[in-house]
Amino acid sequence: MNLRILQIMNRVPWPLKDGGALGYYQFTKAYAEAGCEVTVAALNTEKHFVAENNFPFELKSIAKWHTAYCDNRVKPLQAAAALMQNKSYNISRFDVPEMHTLLQHLLQTSTFDVIIFESLFTAPYLSTVRQYTNAPCVLRQHNVEYRIWSTLADVTTHAAKRWYLHQLSKQLEHYEISMLNEFDAITTVTTYDAADFKRMGCAKPIFHAPFGLFANQIQQTKYQGNSTTIFHLGSMEWQPNVHAMQWFLQEVWPTVHQQNPEITFALGGRGMPESFLQADIPGVKVYADVPDANTFMSDKQIMVVPLFSGSGIRVKILEGMALGKCVVTTTLGIQGIEAEHKKHVLVANDANQFIEAIQLLMNNTFAQQIGEQAKQLVNEQYHINKIVDSLLQFYKGLRNN
Repeated sequence: MNLRILQIMNRVPWPLKDGGALGYYQFTKAYAEAGCEVTVAALNTEKHFVAENNFPFELKSIAKWHTAYCDNRVKPLQAAAALMQNKSYNISRFDVPEMHTLLQHLLQTSTFDVIIFESLFTAPYLSTVRQYTNAPCVLRQHNVEYRIWSTLADVTTHAAKRWYLHQLSKQLEHYEISMLNEFDAITTVTTYDAADFKRMGCAKPIFHAPFGLFANQIQQTKYQGNSTTIFHLGSMEWQPNVHAMQWFLQEVWPTVHQQNPEITFALGGRGMPESFLQADIPGVKVYADVPDANTFMSDKQIMVVPLFSGSGIRVKILEGMALGKCVVTTTLGIQGIEAEHKKHVLVANDANQFIEAIQLLMNNTFAQQIGEQAKQLVNEQYHINKIVDSLLQFYKGLRNN
């Protein structure tokens, strides 16, 4: 039996220029391709606002869309009030009456077999959903959310900001732990996150469903370029990426460029901060926006992802591997992707290791070998339709319990 699915999202997943949007869109599309009837209730946030009359065919063809406006901009007075009340401001910014009303209407006029809450930021709507349906409610966790803020606090040098980030992390951790057993099940994108949730006291069923790509997103031809182009592509609205690039440009790039003056570094991503755009660094070109990720990556071979904070799976790494790119990343960056060092990727955890890894990839034959093996791994283990087939069986099992 094909399932009737309601997905609750904390944003409209468009345009497809960052891992968050792709993480939602890929699964919605795969559910539809599997024959499910998909309805989406999405917060239309100020940050990622898309007018409903401007929804592209790519969205309208895979689901029925309903949105509720959410002004999720950071407001100092509300942030201060949440801090004094010891409530998570990260969560409360996404809790708006309009979404509660929308969900009430949808659940009173339609029947669903499973309700999927996309990320912890939709958890405030669980109590409303429970009032109008007995369908299994599943929390799809893209990250262990509080860890992102905890790690960011640890690497922040400004004392007052570090203190505030630690407070946000503690409040978010308390909320995250309190909600884990309120759902009927949890799905995670990495086994590491699943183990974390168990350590945090989750007693509900946990299913591992990593991010995946469709067959047409995995390049079928061999790369014919060279290994003198290095790049990073990722949303610069996400603080772990900002920190990663600040570190790379200060600690790694000067030595790489000195040793290999012919190498160029391309830095692109949505929401590029002015500090990067105005920087004048030899051999570095910064792109304020990247209209098409595949076009941006097509003539570049070495992808650097020096992540030291965050959790979940790195969507852009999988996309790069699918295109046969050589990825140099940290142990944290590759977390959740079953890739082997020097076979599918190169793993580096400090400046010297990054410099050595990039130097290794100057060997074009070795670089192409790594890229081909990376592409093969994605094709074998991260095919979205296979992942969703297993996930739907898990959902059906919840309905039968």
